[in-house]
This record gives sequence, C-alpha cells and structure tokens, in this order.
Amino acid sequence: MASNKKIIISMPIIGLLLVSLAISYAYFSAKITNNESESTVVATAAYLELTFIDGSPEINASNILPGWSASKTFSVQNTGENTAYYVLKITDINNPFVYGGISYKIESNDGGANVALDTLPLADIPVSGPIEIPVDTTHNYTITTYYNELEESQLQDLGKSFSYTVSIEAVYKKEIQYIEDLVDLSNEVNRGNKYEHTWFVLTRDLDFNSDESYKNPTNTTTYGDYNGNGTVEAIKTELTTGRGFIPIGKSSSIRFYGSLDGQNKRIDNIYIYDTDNSNTKRYALIGQAANTTVQNLTISGNITGIGPNNTGGIIGSIVNGWIINSDSSVVVNKTTSDNASGGILATAGGTVYVRNCNFSGSVVNAHYVGGLVGYLGKNSTLIIEKSHNSGAVTNNKGLQVGGLLGGIEPNSTTSNLLIYNSYNTGNIKTSISGTADTATGGLVGKSMGTITINNSYNAGEVTRDTITKGSTTNAAVGGLIGRFEGSYVILKSYNTGTITGGNRTGGIIGQIFSSTIGIIDSCYNTGNLSSNYQDSSNETAVAGIVGYPSYSNGKNIIVNNYNTGIIISNQSAGGIFGRNNMASYVINSYNIGNVSGSKFSSGILGALYGYSINLNNVYNIGNISAGNNGKRNLFYRQTSGLTASVTNSYYLEGLSGSNVSGQTGTSLTAEYIASPEFVNLLNQNKRNINLSSIDASLATYELSDWKYDAEKGYPVLDN
Repeated sequence: MASNKKIIISMPIIGLLLVSLAISYAYFSAKITNNESESTVVATAAYLELTFIDGSPEINASNILPGWSASKTFSVQNTGENTAYYVLKITDINNPFVYGGISYKIESNDGGANVALDTLPLADIPVSGPIEIPVDTTHNYTITTYYNELEESQLQDLGKSFSYTVSIEAVYKKEIQYIEDLVDLSNEVNRGNKYEHTWFVLTRDLDFNSDESYKNPTNTTTYGDYNGNGTVEAIKTELTTGRGFIPIGKSSSIRFYGSLDGQNKRIDNIYIYDTDNSNTKRYALIGQAANTTVQNLTISGNITGIGPNNTGGIIGSIVNGWIINSDSSVVVNKTTSDNASGGILATAGGTVYVRNCNFSGSVVNAHYVGGLVGYLGKNSTLIIEKSHNSGAVTNNKGLQVGGLLGGIEPNSTTSNLLIYNSYNTGNIKTSISGTADTATGGLVGKSMGTITINNSYNAGEVTRDTITKGSTTNAAVGGLIGRFEGSYVILKSYNTGTITGGNRTGGIIGQIFSSTIGIIDSCYNTGNLSSNYQDSSNETAVAGIVGYPSYSNGKNIIVNNYNTGIIISNQSAGGIFGRNNMASYVINSYNIGNVSGSKFSSGILGALYGYSINLNNVYNIGNISAGNNGKRNLFYRQTSGLTASVTNSYYLEGLSGSNVSGQTGTSLTAEYIASPEFVNLLNQNKRNINLSSIDASLATYELSDWKYDAEKGYPVLDN
C-alpha cells in the first residue's frame, strides 16, 4: 500500500478499561471514561477493589496517526483478611483490526503482572496467570494501547472501530511441582471434583521418563495398579507402560472446569494408551474440559486413542475455553476411523479460542484429523489466531483432514470458524480407500456454516492418494480448504504448497458444494496442482483458486486474485476455476500459470457447465493445452445456452478468448502486455467497476491497483 497515506484516529476507554477507536480521513474527537458502578470483585475471604488513579474519568484524543499510543492507569487492592489471587482478562472485545494494527501492553512495578506487548485479541481472553496479592496490598497498572505503523492498516482499517475492557477474576491457585501432583489432580477430577475458578500452575519442567520429576519414582504403595496391567509397580513404571497416565477428566460425563498455566514450563514424554474402546473416553493430558484455560505450556509424548474416542495432544474435548501460547509435539494416534484427533485439541464445542499455539508432532487417523484441532461441533465457534502447524497430519482411516482443523459437524449451518494470521507448513495427506467422500486441506479439511480466513497461508504439501478407476469417491483437495458448504470470506491468504488431489482440486478451495455467497479477495496460488483421479465417469476439475464451485443458489466472487502455479488435470483445468456450476465472478485478477487438461483447459475457467461466468478486468498469458482442442485463453463453455459476460478482459494472441460469440475478450501482443500502457488500461478499467452492483456485501471491498513488474515483465496486483 502506498506509504504516504495517513490516518486520523480517536480513542475512548470505558469500563475498567474500554477502548474504542475509529478512523477516517478527517479528524474527530472521543472520550476516555470509566464505569465505577462495578468497582469491587469478591474473592474468597478477600475483596479486590479496582480503582482508577489518573484523577480524571475523561481524556480527549483526536488527530491520531499511525504510530500513536496512549495509556490509562488503574489499581487492584486487597482489602480483605487473607492473601488472594486474581487473573487479568481482556473482555467485551470488538476488534476488526485483523492485520495486527492494534496492540496493547500492561505494566506493573509493584507486584502485579506484566503483560508483554501483543496484538489485541479477537475475542475475550485471559492475559495473565494467577497473580498473588497479599492483604492491604495495592497493585498499580498502566495499560498502553498502540496504533501500529502498518501499511495494511492505512487502507484496510479505514472507517473501522474497536473496543475492549480490562477486568479481573478472583481465583484459587494450586501448584504442580511433581508428576504425582498431575496424578492427584487426575484422580480428584475423575472422582467428581470440578475445580471451578481454580488455576493450577506448573512450577518446573516435568518429564515422565525422569526420576527427578517425581517425589518418589519407586513408590509402589500410593497409587496401586495405575496402568492396569495387573501388577503393582513403581509409579514411574505405572505411568510409562500399559495404559499410562489417566487423563484429567477421562470421560464425557466428567469434566475439568479449572485452568492450567504452564508458566512457560514443559511436560515431556507423557504416555497414554488405554485399551478401553468405549465411546466415553477422552485421551489427552486433559481429557474433558469446560470453561477452561490452558496457557504457556509445552508438551511432548505419545497418546494413542482406541475405538470411538477423541484423542488430542493437550485436550481431548472442550466446551468453551482458551488454549493460549502453548506448543505440542505429541505423537497423536487413533487406531480407528471414529470421532476426532488433533495435535492440540481433538474436539471443540461452544466458543473455543486457540491463540499463539504451535504443533510439530504427528497426528494419524480418526474421522476428523487436524494439526491443531480435529473437529468443531454444531452451533459452535472456533477462533484460530497466530497459530501454526508444522507436523505431519495423515488420515488413513477417516474422511476429513486439515493442517489447522480437520472438519465441522455435518449440517452445522450455524457453526462459525475464524482463522487469522495462521499457517501450515506440515504435510497433509488422505490415503483412505473406498468410495466415501473425503476432504483434505492445507488449513481446513471440510468447513460448514460461516468461515473467515484472513492473512493466512499453506506452504505444506497437500495430497489425496491415487483413486483408482471405477471409484465414485468425491475427493476434494485444497491449499486452504478441501470442501466448503456455507458462506465464506477469504482475505489476503495464499497457497505455495504442492497440491496433488482427487477430482476437486484448488489452490485455495477444492470444492464449493453450497454457498449463499463466497468472497475470495486478494489471494493467490503459486503452488503446482495436479490430479491423480483415474475415474473418467466422474468429472475432474483442477484450478489455481477454486477447483469446482457448484451451487445453484449462490454467488462465488473472486476479486484481486492471481495464479502462477502449473495446473494439470486429466479432464478440466483452469487458472482460476477448473469447472464451474455456479454464478461466478472473476474481477481484477489474472493467470500466468501454464494450464493443461486432457479434456478442457482455459486460463481463467477450464469449463463452464452451469449457470454463469462473469469476467471483468482480467487477463491470461499462461500457456493453454488440451487433448481435444477444448481450450481457450479465458474460458470454455461446455454446455450451450449458459450465460457468459466478458468485460475489459485480455489474453495473449494466438488462441481465442472463449467459444462464446461476442464474449471472447481482447487479444493483445506480448509487447503490449509488457508495456506501461497495459498497466494504465487495467487501472482505468478498475476505476469503472462498481462491486456493490454485483452484491451489496461487496460495498466495503476495494479493487487493488495494478503496477508493472519489470523483472517479471507483466502487470501485477498491488495487494
């Protein structure tokens, strides 16, 4: 974005601390205020009083530019009779600044917590562990909010506003110093102790294989036959053989309601292998949880799930909760195709937030398999932010697999998935045999309901094993999403990984099965895509952006996108779409990748089979080849009578733009395409496009400028 753009900002703070920011090209004023009607929070045998100490409930701020910051002070006082503990939280968040434009820092120099500079969260979140506050003690805080010097924000965040509140929650605190403390916690929870409002803190690194991590590694009297092998052995042996450690909240009827702060410590070589294949078991450090926070924890080991159970690296199943600043390198293995497995979390329900988490182990098998999260339940929300998978994620038995999320419950039209500033570099693979539908994605295997992906990418290999001739499997494979049903927005995201797919393969999305409206804005693919699907009775489609959009009642809108990857299909291939059976729009976009399909090939849309294709201000200079001359530079209409509209769209001379009379576009020489005049033409065309005339939801979207890339020798988008 042009660096000379300036933005004016103003900010009020409300509640304990509530910040509201709005941006425009003109200045305006706002107020910083506090609400003291709820200034006291009760803790066990103590009172925690929150008090502002800056002397004024109002601060005016105006004419704010990127680089601005402002601070507010508050205090927490223990006026009770006993030492108390509290957790700082950021709540009531409204934050559309998804590029990290808004950040904050909390500082205290008299015993309170210090929270390092971080971007403002997307949803409510704890930002500290338990903070001890003795009797008659006051903790003074300064919170500073920043509007960062980010070029993305200077245009993308115009007209947006945000708000948030800082609050405290009174909690209990318990320490975990030895592995036996984890065992005691597990036993208590599995007896029915929920530990609500209790935070467990890890005081040092623990290793299940190290004697130093135990109070008494040779103890044979306290825990009995813990591993279930019929012999009472030393506790260290009990926890590293047989069924190993019993999860904290081992079944669907027993939940852990407390929280765990690893305090940046490790739990290594956890071992779980239970032969009970009932569908009530949960396999993970924490098997079943609710309203739980796990943060600042690193974990390694081996966890194997038997039968129809959920298996995860940190948590098996959770209903409402947070997993923050945590890493897993656990080897997670399911022995059957049932339920879900995930490197961090197997299943999520309610509202679950995964932030600043990484997985580097391996996950194998289940119906839903994810590098971070296996499965999202019906009527639920999952937010994945600033998180990463580098582990190998493989499904040899189930149907859905993704680098970040395996899949969402079928027919879950009200589920909501948000992925921001996250990525996958691990290899993602489906190799199940048979005729069942599969979905494989670099970020998400199969998504339903509503999904937003912003500023995220895949760089790992995504593979669907060879499907032999005669199979009717619908095998969707995508760089970001394998298969999608619902409504979606994908912004500023991309794929660079090699994609080897089935019959629906795309650099961004493999297949759109149903969508009321879908928007892909400022995205691209540079990875090479090919299909290994061998069944000629089931049409194969491969493309740089979407392999196969297919839904009679929806709109699929591609804006500011491009493909440079090589596209190969044994049937239909396209630079943007492979095969289209939906009202689709490609606007302000281009393809330079070579496209080859044995049946149909085109630079933008391989083959139009149904509904309409609308092209405006697009161009193709990729080489096109097809076995039976079903090839064009822009699109090929397979079924006659379908609507096609080509406006201000261009291609390299030598092959016609389409096979539809009057909708072929404009042929240009290589010299003209490589000239500044062509860039000027594209920018002039762009200014005449009204996105809201296509759909009202596009009113806030902007078309990118074109610029000439002298090294590449053709116009590129200034995304």
